[in-house]
Amino acid sequence: MATAESLQRTVTIQGKRYYDVGVNKLFPSVTTILGKMTDKSGLDEWKKRVGEEEADRISKFSANRGTVMHQMIEYFLEKQDLEKSERLKYAQSKIIEFIKSEGYTEDELNVGRKLFYNFYNAGIFDRIKRVLSLEETLWSLQMGGYAGRVDTIYEDFDGNVIILDFKTSKKPKKAEWIESYFMQISAYFIAYWERTGIKPGGGEIWISCEDGTPQIFNMDVNMIKKFSAKFLCLVKEFHKRYENS
Repeated sequence: MATAESLQRTVTIQGKRYYDVGVNKLFPSVTTILGKMTDKSGLDEWKKRVGEEEADRISKFSANRGTVMHQMIEYFLEKQDLEKSERLKYAQSKIIEFIKSEGYTEDELNVGRKLFYNFYNAGIFDRIKRVLSLEETLWSLQMGGYAGRVDTIYEDFDGNVIILDFKTSKKPKKAEWIESYFMQISAYFIAYWERTGIKPGGGEIWISCEDGTPQIFNMDVNMIKKFSAKFLCLVKEFHKRYENS
C-alpha cells in the first residue's frame, strides 16, 4: 500500500497524476501516460452502453476489490520471516482491520479476498524466493521523464530480479488485450535498471480473475525491449502535448 510519505510525493494536475522525485521537476505517472496516450474508445463505448451511473458503480467496486486483493498480497509478502501458514494468518487478520478502517464493504472484501486466494491456492507465490521491495517508487529521465510505483520486485530461484505487477479481471485475458500492462512492466524495468544499475531478469503480470482463474504473463528481456520502445514513444509525445498545459 502506498505510504503517507509516498503519497506526499504525488500531485494531481488537471486530472493527471505527477510524482515529485526531488529533481526540481514533476514527472507524470506511468498510468497517467498510458491512460492519456492509448486508445480508450472501447471503454468509452462501454460507458455509453451501460450508462454513466452504472459504469461508475462497477468501476468503483472493481477498484475497491482490487485494492483489497493488493493489500492482502502485500500483508502476505511483507512477513518473509514467518512460515507460510503464519503469513496467511497475518494477512487474514490485517485485511479485516484494513477494510474496517477504509470503509470498504463486505462484498468488496469477499471478492478481493477470493482474488488473493486464486494466487495462493495455485501455489503461485511459491515462485518468489525473496521479496526485494513492495510498492517502490521508481523514476526515469528518459524522453522527458516519468515515474511510478511498482507492486513488487522479487528474486526468483534462479537468482533473477523480477518486476511484478498484480491485476484483476472478471474473466481471463488474452495477451493482445493487455499491451498497456506490458508497457507498464517495461517502464518499471527501465526505471529500476536506471536507478539501481541492476538489470532485471524479466517481468511478470499476475492476473486474478473472478471466475477463479489465475494467469501469469511472463516477459523476457527481448519482449521488454519491444514494449519499452513503445512506451518511451508515448512518454515523448505526452511531454510534447501536455508540457505547457
